[in-house]
Amino acid sequence: MTAAMKFLIIAGEESGEIYGARLMREIKMVMPDAEFHGVGGDRMVAEGLHIIQHCRDMASIGLVQMLEKIGYFLRVFLDIRARVKQREYDAIILIDYPDFNLRVARAGHMAGVPVFYYVCPQFWAWRQYRIKAVQKWVDTMMVILPFEETFYKGRGIDARFIGHPMLDEIDFAKDRPALKRELLPPGCATMVGILPGSRKSEIGHNLPTLIESIDIIKRERPDAGFVLPVAHHMSEEKIRGMVGQRPYVNIVKGRSHDVMAACDLLITKSGTSTLEAAIYGAPMVIVYRTSTLNYHLVMQLVTISFGGLPNLIAGREIAKELYQMNFTPEAVSGEALALLSSPERLREKRAEMDAVRHQLGDTGAAKRAAAIITSRLNRH
Repeated sequence: MTAAMKFLIIAGEESGEIYGARLMREIKMVMPDAEFHGVGGDRMVAEGLHIIQHCRDMASIGLVQMLEKIGYFLRVFLDIRARVKQREYDAIILIDYPDFNLRVARAGHMAGVPVFYYVCPQFWAWRQYRIKAVQKWVDTMMVILPFEETFYKGRGIDARFIGHPMLDEIDFAKDRPALKRELLPPGCATMVGILPGSRKSEIGHNLPTLIESIDIIKRERPDAGFVLPVAHHMSEEKIRGMVGQRPYVNIVKGRSHDVMAACDLLITKSGTSTLEAAIYGAPMVIVYRTSTLNYHLVMQLVTISFGGLPNLIAGREIAKELYQMNFTPEAVSGEALALLSSPERLREKRAEMDAVRHQLGDTGAAKRAAAIITSRLNRH
């Protein structure tokens, strides 16, 4: 009787563990006895993950924060590397989280264990020198943005475009008018969603400026109401304390996708949320601020023209980007008011976001990824 296939799977952040859980489910459809060990969260545990570390403890943001936790990351890595060296696993699946996962990829390669990268980091965007590590240590990359397959194949990497796994996580049947009525503060007719981020550092850097922007927009557009979803792990009381006595701001727990689906306009921090919003067709303004040190470190390594994923996929700025010193209350409110005053421009922006969504492929990314992984392993 053939022994069960044993996988090491590593998703160091919440977004990655959402995708990891679905991928585990799809692999078990082909390999019912498959075992999964590694780093993930509650969703992956529910799918049978034997957890080594929880992703909430692994999450970090920015180079500075990574350095502050270097001792912890090193201990976790050395534990995982020892397991890989002992050939405890038949295959390794890595999900995003490049600084840690590339080191695991090297360990897997040195031990002769097949390494698959699912939901690949944006190596084309910054620190492109890491592509050499991918060439040496990763057997197959399963890429989720339409231009990535050509980029990586042109550099000698086995890359397969599988579509974006986010398409399987989004409910396209949401009743937008009903959600809007439910979420809008009393007496408001125009809905502006506010997404400052889901981490404490993002809230601290982004939310104060967004609150000032809200006040300016409200003065110019008295019918505007604002909805601010708070991530489940964040303190709602802390956010309410920062927002203060503003009855035109509705703070809701979770429900970021409902806000994206229902809003007339979204003001969102850069990152994955911009692509989620584009899938819902939300016109948006993209903002971000980090520490000065972090910003200057990152800017030394960036090689792309846009930070927002919808803009990168479209190849032009379809959503205004305001970062660091350009992220001011006047700039944000000015762009927001210009869009809100023109229904025609808002319709154009929705059409541009819809075009981005259609470039992301079809649903079923995890199923296609599972087929690639299991087919490769069955040949061994």
